[in-house]
Amino acid sequence: MELPDYKDDAEAYELEEKSRPDEMAMIKAASDQVIKYLDQKDNASILDLCCGTGLPMSMFIEHKNIDKVVGVDISKPYLAWARSKFSKYENITFIEGDAVELNLSEDEWDIILLCSAYHHIEDERKQKFLNCVYKLLKPDGKAIIAENILPPYELENEESYKLAVKRFYDQVLLTAEKENPILPENVRGLIQRVAQYGYDGDYEYKVSFDIFKRHINQSKFMVINQQKVWPLTDSNNLFSGGNYVLVLSR
Repeated sequence: MELPDYKDDAEAYELEEKSRPDEMAMIKAASDQVIKYLDQKDNASILDLCCGTGLPMSMFIEHKNIDKVVGVDISKPYLAWARSKFSKYENITFIEGDAVELNLSEDEWDIILLCSAYHHIEDERKQKFLNCVYKLLKPDGKAIIAENILPPYELENEESYKLAVKRFYDQVLLTAEKENPILPENVRGLIQRVAQYGYDGDYEYKVSFDIFKRHINQSKFMVINQQKVWPLTDSNNLFSGGNYVLVLSR
């Protein structure tokens, strides 16, 4: 079966994201953390890595304490959509590029947002990515990471990994169906296509919480706040992955 795809299709991407309560809860929680730190900082500079179409950005861009926002993404269509959506704001710049290979000044940013960024970075570059974020952040800045985390799986076991991906997206679909019992088939297909990327090890490179935390620790970040935003209840203890928002400092 040919599944619909959101890769480089900005409209399909926003449809898929907005149809997922798990994802929107994570985006809202990450944006709330950005706002919390903006409340404490005048003339703040914000770097949004793997910004996509700017869904989180739309929730905080009106804050009075923002000096500038720079969004970085590798997708031309996503950036074109974002530039159109935020065209009235003079303090936003969008850069097309690889978030791991940015040529930006170190110690420059008060807030760095990574919303579903880490799992789009190939496993072999994840540590370098977080190390770069550490260097870009001001000494008193905050990095805010919103991330999809897989249930545990056996390392170097492809079938175990695929099962973890399946368990994650089965739960995503279940949550979406509870929100909308008549979930459109094209939305269901978009979610299934994202899962397929995970099975194939292409474009989606999600990991377990142990691996995620190890990369954070090795980057020398300190975790000052950690919140699981989805799922909030799991009475059967069958699902230990989920969506998390972490606030990190140097």
